Amino acid sequence: MSYPKNPSTIVIKNKFYPRGLTELDIWNYYQKVKRDLLKETFNRDLMFFIMTDINKSIIRRRMKSGRTIRMDAKNYDTIISGRSVSIHSAMSNIEDFGIIDIDIDPRDGFRWAQKATAEVYDFVMNDMPVISTAKIKFTGKTSFHIICNFGRKNRIDAIRFLLQKFLRDSDLTRRYSVAGPRRLGVPNLDLSVNKIRGNFITLHSLSVIGLRCMEVSYNNLMRFDPLKARIR
Repeated sequence: MSYPKNPSTIVIKNKFYPRGLTELDIWNYYQKVKRDLLKETFNRDLMFFIMTDINKSIIRRRMKSGRTIRMDAKNYDTIISGRSVSIHSAMSNIEDFGIIDIDIDPRDGFRWAQKATAEVYDFVMNDMPVISTAKIKFTGKTSFHIICNFGRKNRIDAIRFLLQKFLRDSDLTRRYSVAGPRRLGVPNLDLSVNKIRGNFITLHSLSVIGLRCMEVSYNNLMRFDPLKARIR
């Protein structure tokens, strides 16, 4: 879609945006990040969270034709609208990376999410020789993803197996559950996204609460404030 027909209509309102985010705010943001977002979504099936009312969304995985959603420079402005709030990418059968989702009960607090992310990141970098590099990604909500780059392509099932084996054989299991349920007071290292068509929030996308999914450096992790992820 082109310029929003109802640019002043509020689609998100919460503690980060007490006055609300409008269709125009969303549309302007996605115009600004178009080039970077297209790099992340290239050749991937996508899932969109479309706002139908304030803070209410539906999920869309297919085009009207029935085909899975894929985005490029030609159809970007047709697909993106002022209500296309959050864009998630799907895992393929073959990947060169895996994701550790630091899954924390929101009642445990953001500080705990930061500490857990730092500890798991240290383990990944120091004790997982199969990982060449890793990055930390704020999901735009309450926690982080650790993106583990294997340096070569492999089946996504094999990637999930390796992540699970290293984590379950580590001392991290004394403090966290691995690929288990999230419980109050026990963060879960969730690996469920590491499967064919497993969906994860795309870097540079907004979350459903309007915060940016963005990379956070290890050195800035403990100082990171979600307010930095606001778009205005």
